[in-house]
Amino acid sequence: MKNILITGGDGQLGNSFSSIYKEKYNILCLGKDLLDITKKNEVSHIIKKFQPDILLNCAAITNVDAAEKYPDIANDVNALSIKNILRLFDGLFIQISTDYVFDGKDGPFTEDAPTNPINHYGKSKLYGEKIVKENAKDWLIIRTNVLFDLDSKASFLSWVINSLKINKQIHVVDDQINNPVFTDDLSHMIDILITKDMRGIYHIGSDTLCSRYEFAKMIGEVWNLNINNISPIKTDHLKKKIETYIANRPMNSGLISNFDLPNISLKNSLEKIRNK
Repeated sequence: MKNILITGGDGQLGNSFSSIYKEKYNILCLGKDLLDITKKNEVSHIIKKFQPDILLNCAAITNVDAAEKYPDIANDVNALSIKNILRLFDGLFIQISTDYVFDGKDGPFTEDAPTNPINHYGKSKLYGEKIVKENAKDWLIIRTNVLFDLDSKASFLSWVINSLKINKQIHVVDDQINNPVFTDDLSHMIDILITKDMRGIYHIGSDTLCSRYEFAKMIGEVWNLNINNISPIKTDHLKKKIETYIANRPMNSGLISNFDLPNISLKNSLEKIRNK
């Protein structure tokens, strides 16, 4: 049984992977309160004690606007900390990255598409990818977009469902295109890549390219809620309404793969969650 250390283990993906695969792997899943990846001593202690075969790095500053406001912190967490880890760890390093490494002008993007981030979050994550490729002996980079589940604090899915249940009017952008992925589906894909000894960069997205507005409507339909309470809004308008919404977003994005990976049905994912 392989030892897998998950950093950023208190987030959506860490929780999902550790709960699904706790019988298949010996997993140590640590959130920031137990392992701050920017602190070399903490990283060294955990790696020496646990001796992981695989390190799944889910730790990141994912708040796009916070990364724009505090670029040095984003660089420390999303990139420079990786170099510290790789000085201590020589097993399989799996880095979770993002579609924000692209400019969003002509998506969806395949693995070999030219990168061109337009905000600091994307720049810091691309910097992290570069560090992985230059320093890891054995690596996987998995790019994904619009991760969702029902339980996390920042869950778009929960926000839409809870808002519609109380007949609250919500505004959702209709000009940002992605192909959202359920965390459990991404966990399954990571397990497949590990099991098949795959290496390199892989894009993981669902089969449905849609705007956030269209995604919200799909959620409402699956949960049999009133989708008339969902109104479209343009990103530029939202920026004017929300003072903290400062970072540019890639608009026509989404991720598709050049490789023969299993299909992920967005609607089926929502129905699985609905029927739990």
